[in-house]
Parts: sequence; C-alpha cells; structure tokens
Amino acid sequence: MSAVFQIFAFVIIAYVWFAWLVWRRRGHIQPMHGMVGAMAIGMLVGLIAGLLFGLVFQGSLSRSTLWGMSSGAAAGFLVGLPLSTLTVVEGTLSGLMAGMMGAMLGEMITLEQAEPLLFFLVMLYTACLLLMERWHLPEQKKAEPSATLLALRHPVVGALLLLAVFVWFQAMSFALPESGERPANPMHHEQRQK
Repeated sequence: MSAVFQIFAFVIIAYVWFAWLVWRRRGHIQPMHGMVGAMAIGMLVGLIAGLLFGLVFQGSLSRSTLWGMSSGAAAGFLVGLPLSTLTVVEGTLSGLMAGMMGAMLGEMITLEQAEPLLFFLVMLYTACLLLMERWHLPEQKKAEPSATLLALRHPVVGALLLLAVFVWFQAMSFALPESGERPANPMHHEQRQK
C-alpha cells in the first residue's frame, strides 16, 4: 500500500473518530473550544490533503487545489455542524484556506522535500486530536471517570499513540508513479510544446 494512501486513510479514520466524539459530546463543548477545534481540524486536514493531492496530481494545480480546498472545508464544516453556525463558518473557511496552501506546497516541492513536512503535519494532527479529546470531555465525566476511561486518557497512552504514529510513518516508503513526476524545468517544457 502506498504511503500517500496510508496517510489519507489515517487522516480519515482519525477524523471520523474525532467527529463522532464531537457529535456525542456536543452539549458539553464550550463554544470557544468548539471553534478552535473546528478551525484546527479544518486547517490540518486541509494542509495534509492539499499537500497530498498536490503531490499526486503534480502539474495540475487547479485539480489539486479544488480537492485540497474541498477536503479542508468539508472537515471544518462537519466538525462545526453539531455545535453552532459560527463554528461551521470558522471551520469551513480555515479548511478552505489551508487546502489551497497545501496544494500550492505540493505543486512546488518534490516528494523528498515533502516527506519531512508530511511527517510534521501528521504528528501535529495526531497531537491536536489527542489534546482536543481532553477538552471535549463532559464535566460530569471529568469528576468521576470510569477506570477504563481513566486508563485510556493517561498521558503515557497518548505518548505511546504518538510513538506508534512516529514508527508507522518511519516505516513507510514514499514513492509516486512515474506519471506524477514533473519535468526538470517546467518553463522549458512548455516552450518545447509550442
């Protein structure tokens, strides 16, 4: 399985888990926490998706930008939907902007240059999800957590999850199909076609 597909799958699975938590706890989430959460998730999903689409559709900036912006906007919209209209607007707009920036990055850099950036964004995404899960815990559960919940929310478990993502990312081999590669100098390539 390609590294790009693995990262897409990880982002989607982690996003679905977080969106489900937000939906379940929507009555207990403070408005500011919800807005920050929607903006952060929309931004990180938009950046990662835009960067990946920029690498996959290299040479087609319009397509990668549309896919990146759509992914980020949808992520921010769906997280903000159960909370408030303002949260929806904040999440959607930050996802739109981040998807556009990610796509431009994916078009401008090579796969070798993108690997450390993807690593940083995936680790940041994981850390933000783990941190925001703590914010969104209902107040009554904070007072009397069950033994299982207490064990799962221990900082060591969070550190182990981050370590697992780190090891998983380091084990990936990054390669794109030959068709995704661009010519060495795009300006000269366009002049030859005329």
